[in-house]
Amino acid sequence: MHLSRLAMSVGQSATLKLNELANSLKAEGKPVIHLGGGEPEEKIPQGAYDAAVKKLATRYVRYTATGGIPELKKEIAAYTEKNYGLKPAAKNIVVSGGAKQAIYNFLMAVVDPGSEVVFPAPYWVSYPEMVKLAYGTPVIVRPEPGKLLPDMQDLDRYIGSNTRAVMLNSPNNPSGMVYPESFVRELVEICEYRGVYLMMDDIYNRLVFDGAAAPNAFSMSKRPLDESIIVSINGVSKTYSMTGFRIGWSVAGEAVSRAMVKIQAQVTSCPSALSQAAAAGALAEQGTFVDDLRAQLEKKRDLLMGELKKLKKVKLHLPQGTFYSFPDFSSYEPDSEKLSKLLLDKAMVVTVPGREFGLDGHLRISYCGPERDIIEGVSRIKKVLDG
Repeated sequence: MHLSRLAMSVGQSATLKLNELANSLKAEGKPVIHLGGGEPEEKIPQGAYDAAVKKLATRYVRYTATGGIPELKKEIAAYTEKNYGLKPAAKNIVVSGGAKQAIYNFLMAVVDPGSEVVFPAPYWVSYPEMVKLAYGTPVIVRPEPGKLLPDMQDLDRYIGSNTRAVMLNSPNNPSGMVYPESFVRELVEICEYRGVYLMMDDIYNRLVFDGAAAPNAFSMSKRPLDESIIVSINGVSKTYSMTGFRIGWSVAGEAVSRAMVKIQAQVTSCPSALSQAAAAGALAEQGTFVDDLRAQLEKKRDLLMGELKKLKKVKLHLPQGTFYSFPDFSSYEPDSEKLSKLLLDKAMVVTVPGREFGLDGHLRISYCGPERDIIEGVSRIKKVLDG
């Protein structure tokens, strides 16, 4: 039977594929350690639990407004005001079935067939494929060897008359790097001058370490929100350990937000009413959940870095946020897919090849799981690579 050229051209998500593989091996009783995952091990906030139970107790879970329920939009507006110094109106907020759908809505709203979307490597694995799904052309800007940040001159050179958007994920998955404020500021100026959207993938924006904070693109623009080229994507999956609830959102100007709502209406109708209630409960909770999660992740980052330093030839970049590291293993094996397979076969440790993120020679190693898995996983890696 026939399959579309689009379906045949889009690759499978490497991270989701490896999650399935790790779960399958565990189900078979294999002693696998998953260092490639992207889910905090912490339980969901109490506020999310209470709100979900309260909603479920009504036994009335129905369709909602396509762009999200008023209660959740109110909490998102308060969250945005607290963390960005900008209070969006309900018309500027679109709630979606996860941050991934919010990004897809945005791309479908602004990308024409053949137009370009620019982003630096390393990038989140789904960016190129999502641009292809919108019939756009992904344009990848790679840094110089040994670096994780491209020069702004190189990035600017790739932004042309056919560019519709630039996408920036900071803190970055897979590297954990927080893009410098000067870099983001210059990019805002370039995008405003050229009339190109700047999509800020802020899903990890509160998971930043060492007392630092992620740069706020909105604060770098003098334009009001409805005239802004900035589109911020966020959600509860990472910061609130609510990956399974699938709630994300966008904050953007009214025109692009309205277009995103039209697209979402034809794709999923609306986000889950139950999940929206839980997300509102998480955002409304006046507790220390995020601070506690960040502290635990910073502790695990330091543990992982200490363990990786025991390897003889690995080159490390200290993650400034998220729960990922992106060490350079090219001195052992420049082919990251070959190396990742070797570590799975010989050590039963799951890692994600750097090639999936646009930079070969690296592996993405996560530290959001149990500390014992971090210690044992790196120990197994060392035995395979250093003997």
